[in-house]
Amino acid sequence: MARMTLILIILFSLCLLMAQEITPWQFVRHSAVDNAASVHVRFNGSPTILNEYEMFNWQNSAWNESVLTDLEPFVYEALLPHTAGQSLQYRLRTSYDLAGQTVVALNPAFLSSDAFPPALAALAYIADDPVGDYVTAQYPNLDITGTWSGYSANKIYAAISNAANNFTTTNSFTSYNMYFAGLANSATAIADSTIYGMLYTSTIPLVFSPGLYKFGLNFADTTVAFTRLGDIQSQVVGGKLMLACNISDLTADPSFGTWPPLFNTLGFIAGTARIDIDLATMTPAFGLGDYSALTQLIFEQYNYQVTQNTLPVISDVSVSNNGNFQGLTFTYNDANQDFPLFAKVILDNMSNQPEITPTVPDFTQPVTMNAILPLEGWNNAEIRLSDNNIDFVTYQLTNTAVEDETLPSAMVCNVYPNPFSPANASLNIALSGLKNTLVKAAVYNLKGQCVKHLSALPEKTTTTISWDGKTDDNKTAGNGVYFLQLEQGSQTLSKKIIVIR
Repeated sequence: MARMTLILIILFSLCLLMAQEITPWQFVRHSAVDNAASVHVRFNGSPTILNEYEMFNWQNSAWNESVLTDLEPFVYEALLPHTAGQSLQYRLRTSYDLAGQTVVALNPAFLSSDAFPPALAALAYIADDPVGDYVTAQYPNLDITGTWSGYSANKIYAAISNAANNFTTTNSFTSYNMYFAGLANSATAIADSTIYGMLYTSTIPLVFSPGLYKFGLNFADTTVAFTRLGDIQSQVVGGKLMLACNISDLTADPSFGTWPPLFNTLGFIAGTARIDIDLATMTPAFGLGDYSALTQLIFEQYNYQVTQNTLPVISDVSVSNNGNFQGLTFTYNDANQDFPLFAKVILDNMSNQPEITPTVPDFTQPVTMNAILPLEGWNNAEIRLSDNNIDFVTYQLTNTAVEDETLPSAMVCNVYPNPFSPANASLNIALSGLKNTLVKAAVYNLKGQCVKHLSALPEKTTTTISWDGKTDDNKTAGNGVYFLQLEQGSQTLSKKIIVIR
């Protein structure tokens, strides 16, 4: 068939997006309901995101934006009001630059039913599109002005607005308008040059009928082959085109893969085109109308609904002597997956209260917690935790450190430059206070996966280990936050590393 400019643009843009595997936020976590009837929601952002993060929560049949505060670099928090028995839904949105294009990243709204059409307010707003930026100027209904997205257990939804507030599909016997909501799966978009789309138009004999389609690009001649996979639901409501397809129709195609998609992510873009039919040959010619913001849909549903709070449990408590200080570690487990709002060690005879921090802030599973305690100046201490600032869990400690001039010095670590760019320099890990035994180092990503193993056998009490930013499989580590874990004998240290490009 004839070359389709719109589909080629969509294919290229979505394949480019899916090749990035960028996750704009990590470790979305919540507390229990605090003494002000609020749930604290935190997440780790990415240093690659230059635009603002936004959080929305579902209140009074609408998505309301919540105030986000910066607790520390790349860690954000919102306080969401909560009433007893409420199912508290919230989602995130941001944008970033990719090859000169602005990409919107967001959680599409989760709908509890498959009802069609959904209320526009129940969908996630993606972005406005400039008025007048379309190619075919005499057809304002081809000028996209906004997009929305959502999904249920069985369907994916999209909504499109245009400058004309109507979605005429037939201009004449030989001229038609097409409206398109494109989806790309990272598992197939790059390898197969394949995307999927909900197509809304008139039934055009020997060309198209409304439905869900699979489009594949032939790089040899830049033509596009297409296959109809199933029906869609479509309706214009209040000047917005509502579309929906069945997830089962997508997963029935072997090229699409399973649901949820790989990395819980699909690429999305909406587009319009004019189709003119040559009656002599019945050959369609496609003219580009407009296309919307390139969008990364992240299918992660965030929901807090707890009828009764369960306090966290402390276990596997260990205190190790590291020379000039003591290292405290223990396991924190919360049945409701709440993170602690209060986490400190209360020392007797001392005014300071050492902070307790997680090795990796993933509270969907048991978490290793750490604190640094002074070697001297206290006899008894108490681990004190609370996931709501109302009820506290405690664990008693006794200082068993023995003053001994022969105690080894503590291992000290300094990393620089931090943040660092693998393209410009290596990360230097300067160590002191060492013994003449093997030092093991490991770099972990925010998912807790080890990406690089390093080691050194120091001949003196100091040494430097370098990391060139390459992973164990010789790939350059992506942008983001990493954790460096160091171990020599019984001594351990942890450092946060930020990789930028």
